[in-house]
Amino acid sequence: MNRKQILRLCLIAFSLYLLKVGWDKVQDNVGMMLVYFLGLGIVAGLLIVAYVLPWFGDAVGTAVYSSGEKIKATGSAKAAAKMAQGDYEGAIEEHEKELAADPSQTFPIVEMAKICADKLADPQRAQRLLQNHLQDYPWSPDDAALLRFRLVDLQLHHFKDFPTTRQLLERIIADFPNTRHSANAHHKLHELEQAEYKHLTEESGRAHHRP
Repeated sequence: MNRKQILRLCLIAFSLYLLKVGWDKVQDNVGMMLVYFLGLGIVAGLLIVAYVLPWFGDAVGTAVYSSGEKIKATGSAKAAAKMAQGDYEGAIEEHEKELAADPSQTFPIVEMAKICADKLADPQRAQRLLQNHLQDYPWSPDDAALLRFRLVDLQLHHFKDFPTTRQLLERIIADFPNTRHSANAHHKLHELEQAEYKHLTEESGRAHHRP
């Protein structure tokens, strides 16, 4: 038992002592008993949140992880740690290791593409990464659609290439007829039309204000 746990026990014991003293003083007064029980509920709630629950969590954690075996961090956890440090290339390397261990995963690919496009400001690299992995593995229909939609997002939000975005969506509709992927692609087409309209409006406004 560490010092923090001992301190928690002492505070709980002292609180119980105060509660006993308070009860002895109000047990003959109905009005004060109501106030006492209200205060008791508030104090008990604070104690549970501040001390009992964390203590219970520590105990559970100790019971679960006290076998002496070290918990091996997954590639995703290591990548997240690299991201928190601002080491984006290091995060990509961790995802690559994770993918090498199990090439059937789409999560590392999606995350690497996101890092390239959003953190490294290199959507071209993200595009190459997605295209290469799409070609290099026999993906299930769901996984293939997921990666193809990431390509759509790149074209739409980073490249602003509306014709290419439309072509990608139309291919998804053709390749996955009568599926949720087709329905999602139709929804994306509406999003594309709104983006095109917004882009044209902004361009028109800028042209109008040019001298």
